[in-house]
Amino acid sequence: MERVLNKAIKIKEHLNEQYIEIKKDDFKDACVYLYEEKHAILRLMFATDERQIDGVFRIYAVFSIPGIDRFFIIVLPLKEDDTTFPSITPDIPTAHWYEREIKDMFGLTPKGHSDLRRLVLHDSFPTNSHPLRKDWNITESDLKEWGEGIKQKEPYKFMEVEGDGVYEIPVGPVHAGIIEPGHFRFSAVGETIFFLEPRLFYTHKGTEKHFESMRLFDGVRLAERVSGTSSFSHSAAYCMAVERIAGIEITEKAKAIRTLLLELERLYNHIGDIGNMCAGTALQVGYANGAIIKEKLMQLNERLTGSRYLRGVNVIGGVTKDVFLQSNDILSTIDTVTREYKEFMKLLLGSVSHIDRLENTGMLSKEIAQKLGITGVAARASGINDDIRKAHPHLLYDMLEFEAHTMARGDVLARMMVRAEETECSISIINTLLESNYAGALAAGINDIPAYSSSLGYAETPRGPVFYWVMSDKDGKLFRVKLRSPSYCNGPAVPFAVHGNIVPDFPLCNKSFNLSYSGCDM
Repeated sequence: MERVLNKAIKIKEHLNEQYIEIKKDDFKDACVYLYEEKHAILRLMFATDERQIDGVFRIYAVFSIPGIDRFFIIVLPLKEDDTTFPSITPDIPTAHWYEREIKDMFGLTPKGHSDLRRLVLHDSFPTNSHPLRKDWNITESDLKEWGEGIKQKEPYKFMEVEGDGVYEIPVGPVHAGIIEPGHFRFSAVGETIFFLEPRLFYTHKGTEKHFESMRLFDGVRLAERVSGTSSFSHSAAYCMAVERIAGIEITEKAKAIRTLLLELERLYNHIGDIGNMCAGTALQVGYANGAIIKEKLMQLNERLTGSRYLRGVNVIGGVTKDVFLQSNDILSTIDTVTREYKEFMKLLLGSVSHIDRLENTGMLSKEIAQKLGITGVAARASGINDDIRKAHPHLLYDMLEFEAHTMARGDVLARMMVRAEETECSISIINTLLESNYAGALAAGINDIPAYSSSLGYAETPRGPVFYWVMSDKDGKLFRVKLRSPSYCNGPAVPFAVHGNIVPDFPLCNKSFNLSYSGCDM
């Protein structure tokens, strides 16, 4: 690390976060050094508008090195009259969406990036309008055209594939059924997919901008509504970030409750996802069985917390409910679910037609997964041993015995089997947690929030790790919140996974990644 630290113009330490501020000429070299020499993972990358503090924008690139519970955060200040920064995408492909998003939302241009088309903002959004700048505003005429979406101010040009027998199949953004909007443009030869270009970000809700109008303690309610399937993970990560800013140490009991509910959230999602994959192979009995078991777990959630999605439990400083008072209900339900889950998996693994469709379908190599920064179940199914519960232990995970499950196949079957292994792991963790008593109150006392302080919060959701980077302002409100969902990392993997597959296998392949399109779109 000396090579990077020697070039620092400012270094700040905060818990397991090391902020290394660096000059523009050294930014790319520092990032590439961490990536290539230290095999660091780019966890997230974002910008802030800190002009009202010290007159600059800042780019933050957050890395972690496998085996080290520490985040190395390369920080680049940019003055308002020089809004370009060296793109790291040519060397670190993981950065390609992050840099395009920074250009859209802040007007900071990654110099050397090969694709500067808009990512988040669509065609009718006003030119030179960057919503996450603090002084952003929009004219009445722009607002009307934007809302009606009539005038294309920056038309989006899809990539074109030419050659004998190549034809295009446009799908979406509006789909049959209750799924999110997303456009998929296939270039196919016969039934075989030669190239796929997806376009997402049709559901931009301005979540990060909305955070900036809220008090830190109120932000938890917004965080737990970012993703229905990962409500508890999002609120846990957000609370963790604010608690780290305020120096709040939550009690052992609060840690145990959060750990238990994170595993319950993983459990109902994984079993539901395994069932959903059956819809892609027309194994309806499998789809129905997965839905029945998932429903039993969601009803347990409601009995424990009053919310099927585990909302309303996390608060800054701890939790509001002692779910261990209902241990007998949890144990009884988990026993029933465990028996039914084993029968469910026996059914699936014994269905030759189902397994045949999963094997060798939607293969994603470890090499491509690493370059794209794929995370969570999708990464582990391609042989990448990365689980934020092990990489950066938090709550009670450092006291629990479990391993991250990986497979080398990288196909749809591997993504199902990693979920299956993790389901059994979550059942074991839940049973272990219920064997002990935990000391302390539900919530710790609240400290003052220091002005313009920041910290990371994180959790391993059923899809993969979610990160929150939270910064306070001088009045106890949120100055900036960057949240990064696992779907944001995994969306770019789908075109690589479906290459060479037949078009009818796309839904199956897509379900195996279980992306949330709106979960990308903050």
